[in-house]
Amino acid sequence: MGSVAITGAGGYIGQRLISHLDGRDGCTRILGTDIVEPEVTSGKLEFANKDIRDHSLIEFWRDQEVETLVHLAFIVDPIHDDKAMYDVNVNGTLNILRICEELNIEHVIVASSATAYGAWPDNPEPLKEDDPIRVFPPIFNYAHHKGLNEQHCAEFTKKHPEVVFNIVRPCVVYGPNTENYLSRYFARLPFVPLVDGRNPNLQFVHEDDVAQLFTLLIEKKVEGAFNVAGDGVVASSDVGAMLGKKSVKVPRWLFFSMLWTLWRLNLNLVEAPPGIVDYTSYPWVVDTTRAKELLGWRPKYTSKDTLRIMFRTHGYTVVD
Repeated sequence: MGSVAITGAGGYIGQRLISHLDGRDGCTRILGTDIVEPEVTSGKLEFANKDIRDHSLIEFWRDQEVETLVHLAFIVDPIHDDKAMYDVNVNGTLNILRICEELNIEHVIVASSATAYGAWPDNPEPLKEDDPIRVFPPIFNYAHHKGLNEQHCAEFTKKHPEVVFNIVRPCVVYGPNTENYLSRYFARLPFVPLVDGRNPNLQFVHEDDVAQLFTLLIEKKVEGAFNVAGDGVVASSDVGAMLGKKSVKVPRWLFFSMLWTLWRLNLNLVEAPPGIVDYTSYPWVVDTTRAKELLGWRPKYTSKDTLRIMFRTHGYTVVD
């Protein structure tokens, strides 16, 4: 395992990964970078406060015998400055790939997202890793950026077939340390909208289960893409029921218009652009067989377990 470099080391997944690697004898050093210093401590951790768009980051990792680089640094919460978000998420990723190329990193792991598949009416359920990445329109910038990054990663792997390359596509990641617009989404809505009467299945995965999968990839170096989700699915209406909220059928045009207005007025009821409406309407459930068969990964928490844990640790009243 040797030295492991991590971008986004101060994020909730990055910190859980540091904790997992701290307990692995094969990991000798953790070279973490972020614009926020991790709160988790480890005797193996060396930290540099660096932006992933800064090419001088290469000097932090140079001559450190980095065996694996894990790229976790992204803006998750949608922001109104599309150019700034694109610059971090896409140009930042391109900079990290250039650094990997210049340092001849032999193993690269990039965090993508199940949203990269896009939320489309004709999506198979579940989606497998060899299903196409259909880049989502920029009306939902996070998913759009993930799709673009997957294209750039595909170009990198064609150019460098000698590199063991992994793409990791988690569903919604929840847990005690998760704090983003998705952890607030269901709690802030007065009801759960069923767009055009649809009640799609959703998946959730615990932050520790995600960190465990990254750790297994670092150890086993099995190349390729891997979906990540807790076992089982939860219908959208059942998510609301856990919080004692009713589900209401809403026409798509009305919900889209509502989200567009809230977004334009910068009101924080939903905290997401109107493009998220498709992810509440159409299926984007993923299959995790590949991770289980090739890595021996077994999520400790089901999708429903993960929901319950997140709600309770964030102070929400859960109706059993």
